[in-house]
Amino acid sequence: MERLLDTPSGNKVQSPLPALKRWREDFSNLMSARVRDEQLGFRKTWYLGALTLGCFTIQITTGLLLMLYYHPSIPQGYADMKDLEFVVSSGLMLRSLHRWSANAMVLLIFIHMAKAFYRSAYRTPRELNWVLGVCLMMLTLLLSYTGYLLPWDQISYWGTTVGSNIMSSIPYLGVKLRYYLLGGHSVNANALLRFYVLHTMLLPLTLIGLISLHLWRLHKDGGMYEVDAKGNRIGEVTGIVADKHEKTLTYAELLFREIIAIEALAVVLITMGLNFAAPLEQLANPMHTPNPAKAPWYFTGLQELLHYFPPFVAGIILPGLIVGGLMIIPFVPYFDELKTRDALRWLSLKSVRLAIVAIVLVSLSTMLIHLHAWDTVLPLFIAVILLAFAAGGISEEPRGLRGWLLGKSVSFWIMTLFLMEAVALTSVGTFFRGPGWTWVWPWRG
Repeated sequence: MERLLDTPSGNKVQSPLPALKRWREDFSNLMSARVRDEQLGFRKTWYLGALTLGCFTIQITTGLLLMLYYHPSIPQGYADMKDLEFVVSSGLMLRSLHRWSANAMVLLIFIHMAKAFYRSAYRTPRELNWVLGVCLMMLTLLLSYTGYLLPWDQISYWGTTVGSNIMSSIPYLGVKLRYYLLGGHSVNANALLRFYVLHTMLLPLTLIGLISLHLWRLHKDGGMYEVDAKGNRIGEVTGIVADKHEKTLTYAELLFREIIAIEALAVVLITMGLNFAAPLEQLANPMHTPNPAKAPWYFTGLQELLHYFPPFVAGIILPGLIVGGLMIIPFVPYFDELKTRDALRWLSLKSVRLAIVAIVLVSLSTMLIHLHAWDTVLPLFIAVILLAFAAGGISEEPRGLRGWLLGKSVSFWIMTLFLMEAVALTSVGTFFRGPGWTWVWPWRG
C-alpha cells in the first residue's frame, strides 16, 4: 500500500483535505468576516446585489433549458416558441420565468445603482468598482435587448427595429454599426443569428467575468463595510466583543440571509411565470408595422425623447452624457463636496448669478413646453420647488426636511433629477402612448 501512494519521483500522494481547507478559508474571505449586524442588515443594502445575481442565475438556468428547444432561424424560431407554449411540458412557464426574471434583473440593477450612489459607494477606494457597475448595467441592457428579438413575433421584431434605428443616427459610424450588428440593412435572419450568439454566449460570458471582477473588487475595497470619506472601514469588529449582547455578523450568516432573499425572489418570479404568460404575438411581418411600435420598456424612455428631439440628440447625445457622467462622477469630487447650502449662498451673493440661473431655467422650461414635453418639465419643476423650499432656511439652522435638503450635495440633486426624468419618461412611454404616439389614458385602452 505504501508503494501505491508513491509517485515516480518518490514523493507520497498528498491528501486533498489541506487544499480544501485553504479553499474554504479563501472563500470565507470573499465577504466581511465579522462586522456589526446593523452594517449588513437588510435596510442597508436591501440585498440588491445578491437579488440581481439571483436573477442572472435564473436567467442562465432557464436559458440553457430553452436552448434545447430553440433554433435561431426563420420561421423555425417562432414555431419553437409555439411548441414551448402548447407542446413542451412546462415550456410556457419556463419561457415566462426567463422573461420576467430578465425584466426583474434590469429593474433591480437600476435600483442597485441608485442605492449604491446614495450610499456614496462610488467614493474612494471604490471608484473602479463603480465603473464596473456601470459597465454591468450597460451589459445587462444589451443582454435583454438581444434576447428580445429571439421569439421573432411582431412585438420583438419591431421593438428591435426601433432600437437599431436609434443606433443609425450616430454620425459617420451609425449606419455601419447597425449594419454589423444586424448583418445587413434590415432585421432579418442574419440579425436573428447574431443576436442569438450575442445573447447566449458572448454577453453572458462577459457578464460572468465582470461580475467576478466586481465581487473581487468589493472584497479588496473593504467588503460590505461602510466606508468614511477617507476610505476607512466603519463598524468593523476586531478582537473580543466588549459587550456580549452586541450583535455581530459572519459571512456564513450573511450568505444565509442573501440565499433566503434569493429564494423569496425566485418564488415571486415562479408565481408570476405560472400566472402571467410571457407575451407572444403573431409571426413577425416586415410589411405590417404595428401602431405604435414600441421598444422594450427599459428603452421607452429613449423612445419618448425621440418624440421631442432629433434621433442624434435623443438617442446618442443625451444617453452618452448620462453614461459618461456616471463614469466620471467618482473622479470629480467637487460636486460631492459642494453642499446645497453653499451653492444657494453662492447664488444669493450677487443678483447677477441668480439672474443667470433664472434665465437658464426659464429658457429651458420654455423650450420644453414649446415641444409639449410636459413629462420632462414636471421633474424639473419638482426639483426647483424643493430647492426654493430649502433656500428659505439658509440664514438659520433648520431641522427636518429643510435641513436635510440643505445638507445634500449637488451630485445628489443631479442624480435625483436624472432618476425622476427616467421614471417619468419610461412611465409615459410605456403606459400613456397609443397609435401615432398620441396621448392615451391607460384605462381607455
